[in-house]
Amino acid sequence: MSGLNFCRHVLAGAQRHPQRLALDIPLMQGRRCLGAEQCTYGELMQRVSALQWLWQQEGLQPGERVVVIARPSVDLYAVVLSLLASGLVAVFIDTGMGRKKIRMALADARPVAIVSMQALLRWFWLIPELWRLKRFSIDRATRGSRSLSKALASLKAGQWPPLASVDSGTWPQLAVPPTGDHGLISFTSGSTGRPKGADRTHASLDAQHAAIRHHWPDADGEHDSPCFPVMVLHNLSCGMSSCLPQVDLAAPAQVDAAAVLARWQQQGVTRISGAPAYFRALCDELLRQQATLPQISSLVIGGAPVSQRLARDLLQVFPNAYARIAYGSTEAEPIASLLLQDYLTAGEQSAVAGLLVGEIAADTDVLICHLPAHSEAKFSDADARNGCCDVGEEGEILVAGKHVLRGYYHNPQADAENKIPRADGLVWHRTGDTGWLDEQGRLWLSGRVNDALPLGNGRRLQPLWLEQQLDALAGVQRSALIGYEQQGWLFLCCDEPLDNVKDALLALLPAGEWRVVALKYMPVDGRHNSKIDRPLLRQMAAAGRTDRVVTWNKTESTSI
Repeated sequence: MSGLNFCRHVLAGAQRHPQRLALDIPLMQGRRCLGAEQCTYGELMQRVSALQWLWQQEGLQPGERVVVIARPSVDLYAVVLSLLASGLVAVFIDTGMGRKKIRMALADARPVAIVSMQALLRWFWLIPELWRLKRFSIDRATRGSRSLSKALASLKAGQWPPLASVDSGTWPQLAVPPTGDHGLISFTSGSTGRPKGADRTHASLDAQHAAIRHHWPDADGEHDSPCFPVMVLHNLSCGMSSCLPQVDLAAPAQVDAAAVLARWQQQGVTRISGAPAYFRALCDELLRQQATLPQISSLVIGGAPVSQRLARDLLQVFPNAYARIAYGSTEAEPIASLLLQDYLTAGEQSAVAGLLVGEIAADTDVLICHLPAHSEAKFSDADARNGCCDVGEEGEILVAGKHVLRGYYHNPQADAENKIPRADGLVWHRTGDTGWLDEQGRLWLSGRVNDALPLGNGRRLQPLWLEQQLDALAGVQRSALIGYEQQGWLFLCCDEPLDNVKDALLALLPAGEWRVVALKYMPVDGRHNSKIDRPLLRQMAAAGRTDRVVTWNKTESTSI
C-alpha cells in the first residue's frame, strides 16, 4: 500500500454507493443544537472536488501544510478529504493548550494556510504566525479571509464542474504521494516542552484503518455514531454512514443523554463508541428510564479506564451489543481489546493488581521492558529487548506495528524520548503506561510510569487497580492516588463525610501516612472528560490549594 493515497478507500465506496448517506452531523453551539446537516457520498465527493480546484487555484502545492480548526461539519470533513486527496497535509492543533504552545505548534508546522471559523479568524492578528497565511473561513467571511461557503455555493450554481457519473472515471483526481508523505499532523500539549505533533502518513492511515477494521468489523450499510470525530475518516473509508451524536465534543461528559438516545432511534444507529464519562451519562439516562436500546449491535469504549460498574451497566442497557473495551493511544490505535464480559470476569475472579485490557491487536507487537525514564538519550532495539520482562512481571509497555506512528513532526527530542527504531523499519513506541503480559498473552494495565506512588524501602505502587477498589466502596464517587515528594495523597469525591468512609478506605490503603483531600469534583482531561488530571492534582498538592486536608495513618499493610 506504500505510495497510495488514503482517500482511495473513500472514493471507492462513494463510487459503489453515491446515494448512500455519508454524514449526518448536528450543528452544536456548546450544548445547544442548532439543527443538523446531511450529505450523501456523492454530494461529499462533489465538495471534495470543488475544494481541490480551489487549492489548485490558490497555488497550494503537495506536501504543504494547512491548519484546520473547526467544529465537526460536512464542510470540515470535505476540507480534510480534499487536502489528503491533493497531497496536502491537514494540521490539527489543540486550541486548549494555550496561546504560547499554539504559537510553538504553528512555528513547527510552518503552514501556508489556515481553514477555520469566522469566530476565530477575526482574531488572527493576535497571533503573528497567522499573519502571512492564506486564510479561509469554513462558515462566514471575515476581514482578511475568504469564505469556503461562498465558493461551494458557486459550485452548486454550476460555475465549477459537477461530479461526473460513477462509471465515467472522472472523479476527483488523486494526488499519489511517495512513501512516507505526511497526511495528518495533530499537535497536542505535553506536560513540558514543545507540543508534540503526531505525524500520520498515508501509509500509517492505511495500516490504522486496517487494524481498526480487524478488531471492530463492520457490516455493509451500517449507521455508526462515534463520539471520537477522527473515527469518521475510518467510517467513510468503510462506506458506513456516520451520524455524530448531539453533544458538545469539548465537554462530552455534559451530554444531553435523552436527546442523543432519541436521535439514535430516529437515525437507526447500530454502532456506537466513546469514552467512559460519555457512556456513564448515557447509561444513567437509560437506567432512569428503566429502558434498554436493543438496536445497538456493536459498542466500543476507550480513552480511559473502565469501572466494573460501568461495564455491568453497559451490558444491561445495550443488551444486544457486541461490547468491547479498546486500549490504544494517539500514536498507536489499537493496541489491545477485549469483550466487556471477559473484563468483568477477570475483575471478579482475579486478585491481581491490574486491569485486563485484552488480546493484542492483529499485526501488533507488544514488549514489556525496563528502561530508564524518558530522556533525550537514544535507546536501541537491543536495549529494549535486553530489558524485556518475564511473563507476569510489570514494566513499561512498548508497542510496534505498521499502524504505530514512527515519529513526531520536526521534534527530534520527542522522537528520542518516545521512539526506538527497529531493524525492520518500524519503531517501538514507548506508551508511558505500565503493565504486563499473562501466560495467555493477554495485556494487563497497571498505571503510568510517572504516576507510581512511593511506599518506602524502594517500593512503588501503581494506582489504577487500587483506585477501582476504592471507587467500588459505598459512598465513594471517585478516588485518585497521587505521589508528591515521597508523600501519598488520596483525593476523594464522596457522597458521605470522610469520617463515614475512613475505615473502609484504610482497609484497602497500604501502610503509611496519607494526606486526604475531599473534592467536590474530580479534575479530568479536557478531551474525553474521563482520565483523572493527575498533573493538576500534583499542582494542588504542591500549592496546598485544596478544599480540605486531613492526615490518616495506616500502621498495618494490606495484601494488594
